[in-house]
Amino acid sequence: MAVNNDYPQFTECTLSEVPRGVQEDVKRVTRMDGVSFDNMYYRYQDSVVVRLELSLELPTRYDETTALVRAEEPVYVRFCSDYPDRVPIAYIGRSDFDFDHAPHIYCETKSGLRPICLFRGNGDEWFANMEIEDFVKHLRSWYEDLASGVNIEDGGEFEPLRCEGYTSTMIYDYERLSDEIDKADEQPNEFFLVIYERLKKKLIRLTGDNNWLLKMPGLEKKDIVLGAVCKDVSKRCCDGYDVLMPRTYLELQEYAGKHGMEIDAAVSDILGKVDGDTSSFIIILAIRRSKKLIGVNSYYQFVNFEILLDTDDAGKKVLTSTSKVQFHCHQSAFTIKKAHEISNLNMGIIPSLIVAGCGALGSKIAMHLVRAGITNILFSDPDTMSEHNLSRHVLFDDSVNKNKASEMGSVSNLMYYHEKFKAEASHKSIKNVLEDVDVMNKRKPDYLLDFTASKVVANQMVNIENRPSAISAAIYDNGKFGLLLCEGNDGAVRLDDLMATFFAQYKTDAFVSNYLMREKGLSKEPANLLNVGLGCNSETFILADDVISLYASSMSITIKDVFAGKYPDGGCWMYICDDDGSLKVHRIKVSQYNCYDANTWKVRVSEQAFEDIVEQASVAGRYETGGYLLGQCNLKTNTIHVIDTMEAPEDTVCRDDYLVLGKKGIRKKLSQVERRSGATFGYVGEWHSHPNGPNEFSATDYEEFNKKAEEMVAEGTRKPILEMLVSPVGIGCAVLALGYLG
Repeated sequence: MAVNNDYPQFTECTLSEVPRGVQEDVKRVTRMDGVSFDNMYYRYQDSVVVRLELSLELPTRYDETTALVRAEEPVYVRFCSDYPDRVPIAYIGRSDFDFDHAPHIYCETKSGLRPICLFRGNGDEWFANMEIEDFVKHLRSWYEDLASGVNIEDGGEFEPLRCEGYTSTMIYDYERLSDEIDKADEQPNEFFLVIYERLKKKLIRLTGDNNWLLKMPGLEKKDIVLGAVCKDVSKRCCDGYDVLMPRTYLELQEYAGKHGMEIDAAVSDILGKVDGDTSSFIIILAIRRSKKLIGVNSYYQFVNFEILLDTDDAGKKVLTSTSKVQFHCHQSAFTIKKAHEISNLNMGIIPSLIVAGCGALGSKIAMHLVRAGITNILFSDPDTMSEHNLSRHVLFDDSVNKNKASEMGSVSNLMYYHEKFKAEASHKSIKNVLEDVDVMNKRKPDYLLDFTASKVVANQMVNIENRPSAISAAIYDNGKFGLLLCEGNDGAVRLDDLMATFFAQYKTDAFVSNYLMREKGLSKEPANLLNVGLGCNSETFILADDVISLYASSMSITIKDVFAGKYPDGGCWMYICDDDGSLKVHRIKVSQYNCYDANTWKVRVSEQAFEDIVEQASVAGRYETGGYLLGQCNLKTNTIHVIDTMEAPEDTVCRDDYLVLGKKGIRKKLSQVERRSGATFGYVGEWHSHPNGPNEFSATDYEEFNKKAEEMVAEGTRKPILEMLVSPVGIGCAVLALGYLG
């Protein structure tokens, strides 16, 4: 085979300059069928290059005179100095190759070489499990696919240009720019824009009406570079692969002309707007393709150029035909849409949120949501970032001594720097936020996320009406488990119902019972850190950052499922962390609560307790019957939760017109309930039935109520007593508390 080196960049070298490993691998390649080697080695920078000729299997009736690929194709293979850790680089081996119509070919602007794009992913990782023969087979397949046309399209889409030699990177939303061009169809073939912040290379405005103007603090005129986007007004499609980028303004004019674009008018307008300090401007060419580009929903291939002005003898900045042109690559801005796509989250999931509590757990969960594209958030927290918070918080040291909510909002907005939705912050307590009519009308929140781990806030949530559905998360028992509570059924299931349901697991779950008993014992100690959760600002709460992150990531997955409508009836999730760092997630079946009003009190009876009462009354038939009620009472919210019943003891007297509720063995049973539940539950009242009427409490009942009320006054107890009546028309309630009058 005659030696034909079309690329003088490769200079001959001696065999002694070639690493032994490269020599051995080249010998293996020469033993492959259809591969020829001219026994010449070349030096290029710190690499060794060899020229191979590949015999290809071309399609039937293939016309080589008009086709891209020949039956014999020369190719240069470059072995870099770190070979075999790095995959070899293949270059097109002839200068008369039809580059304008071949995809997957780069252009090294400075060297003029044409490397082949062989891998969509990381080629080095691919080669780590392959041999040199596999590389050559892959290279041959690339040529044969090109001959067959199967590597030009991907799902009917257009393969974009692949260029090298970029000077810098411009960041903008590709599809948004494409939409702007489509909207400007009736306008001239260019429209002006403030193109990017000089140092950060971020596109900050696209159209004259400031659609994309980024209000960045401290952004000055000297930081802005003007530019224009140009297009072919005839909408002619151009599917060529012209990757030889212009290096001068004259070459740029010619490059644009080949794609049907006249840029002189746009450039003249730009120069009329700049001042003497301007050293460059931008031109983006929008080349229309016949198919949408792979990876973006756009027919346009954007090619970005920066023109550097010359300086004349008088020191004035001027544009000449030889003015230097730099080529910039594009990088998509991080958008809400892109975040949803990367996170595999339905784009329709964009709830309006209020986040209460921006501590360790809350900040991590919130940031998981923000990174998924859920950004319409009002952060609420009056607390400031302390030095010790750096151990577990999502924020960094530049946020120390600043308000946590404000810093969370700032971080979120910087991540999505040109989106319409902006995160906001409030230094107020969540109660004040929810009671602010202007804020609520403006935001129209879909959910309130409570990460305060505060009992005060939990009580406030019960008392505030017309608030959004709440989701609450906290970590308990020194990090041994976490709880996620989600209201459901349009507010019928409240946070306090969910917490009562969780506590009620003590009957069947030893883990819950042991926790409640242990907490009851520790609560007598003066330095009680249990129950405060991670809303506490105390550095003495010992819990590692990775454990909190473990809970936060798992909880955020469940929260996104709630947003997606997976749990309309709400739910209670318990996350248990084992010593090995594994997390077990258990969804607790949520008991529905039957709700009754009794003066200023709210009575909420679990479905299980309700069914027990109804069944016992039915079994008794015409005889009155009754029993004891177990649950808990919250004096701050005036709410009594009934979670269980205790059947009437054997010394109870039942007749068709009266009932005398016995007491034998009751004290022992109540003591067991209080012990196993850590005094979370206990006696809250009694119930009895009127199978034969009346349908309301009788005079005898009221006499009994008055006696109990007198006993309460005498004992000075504030704990109320619930009385429930089952009659032929339904269930009625009365609450006996201090001040009760029969």
